[in-house]
Amino acid sequence: MEATLTLSAAQSLDVRVLRSIPTPVADSLQAQGCRNADDLLSNPKVLDAALAEHHAIAAQEKAIAMLNGCRREIKAAADAWASADSALSLLQQAQAVQPIPLPCAGLNQVLGNALRPGGAFLEVFGLPGSGKTQFCLQLCASGQISGFSPSQGFAEAVFVDTEGSFVPRRYLQVCRALLRESKFAGNAAEQPSQLESILRRLHVCRAYDATELYATIKHLGTFIKARGKVRVLVVDSLAFSFRHELTDDPAHRARVLADIAATLRSLGSEHNLVVVVTNHMTTKFNGPDSTGWLAPALGESWAHQPSTQLRLEKLLHVPGKNRATLTKSVEQASGTSCLFQVEEAGLRDVRSDAEHLGPPRAMPIQAMAEQDVRQGFRPGWAGPQSGHGYQSG
Repeated sequence: MEATLTLSAAQSLDVRVLRSIPTPVADSLQAQGCRNADDLLSNPKVLDAALAEHHAIAAQEKAIAMLNGCRREIKAAADAWASADSALSLLQQAQAVQPIPLPCAGLNQVLGNALRPGGAFLEVFGLPGSGKTQFCLQLCASGQISGFSPSQGFAEAVFVDTEGSFVPRRYLQVCRALLRESKFAGNAAEQPSQLESILRRLHVCRAYDATELYATIKHLGTFIKARGKVRVLVVDSLAFSFRHELTDDPAHRARVLADIAATLRSLGSEHNLVVVVTNHMTTKFNGPDSTGWLAPALGESWAHQPSTQLRLEKLLHVPGKNRATLTKSVEQASGTSCLFQVEEAGLRDVRSDAEHLGPPRAMPIQAMAEQDVRQGFRPGWAGPQSGHGYQSG
């Protein structure tokens, strides 16, 4: 079985994707009919000829190093297939872990399993004041408090702040309210010490530009491994650092963003985290005569990275209320939405003066589109905003 996997891996690795073979040498190997790693190892003399063609210095030593590197890559590929999980085992693993619950039934219903720890991440986007930062604060508080264990205490969270939007006093409000509504509600005398413990376990890292943000994310693995009980990782926001940096080299910018996305997925999978990033909105045009419409920033290549996207917006016709719409999901039907409001206590379901307006319901796609048209903006993207309630993010 192992020999079969090794042979299959060698035949599947094109010489042009082998990291141990420089691109000019790989092109020469291709011209000589050497297509994959198996061809190369079966006839290593073609590598000598390719190096001679490029007048390589110390060609023999370089050939030996390249062949050894090729063998290591084959082994790594074979090991990856040998450790592949079945669909049943992945399903069982997913069912064993519950999503982090928010104190807003509508958002829980719309998001489904998007807040389940694992190797995917959620993108939350919207105009300023739509509730992005409030969502992140609520998620961190919910993750920390719901992750309490008698032996280790409250869970931890990491908040990477690029905009300076994290306000400690606001986070204290959210945590205090959530504690009062949780299983700790009866321990009023212990609440100050509980709040202190929660605040100590939220780690806030300020990043001022794209370079700092990239370095922070790439080094998070070591920090999270040392802490041991981190449940939530938030980046608020990714767009703030990249909208005006690396714009002169779109290809490099796309590669950096793709690397960040891959790192976030790896962190989520390796450390069992819920990962959330926030994004801004930008105006797009079909042509010179187009009036334009609002869409998430960072471009089309970035839009493929998050597994779930949630749009937040304020509603003009319902002052003080917000709407969350699922625009992309690998599990749920996109287009469903719910109303929520940002209170002093955090994110909650919409209430009337005396009681709830009823259980939250997912809004059908057609009804949502008709409502968007009545408000005067393109269906599927965020529309005009009004200034009510908490304005952060």
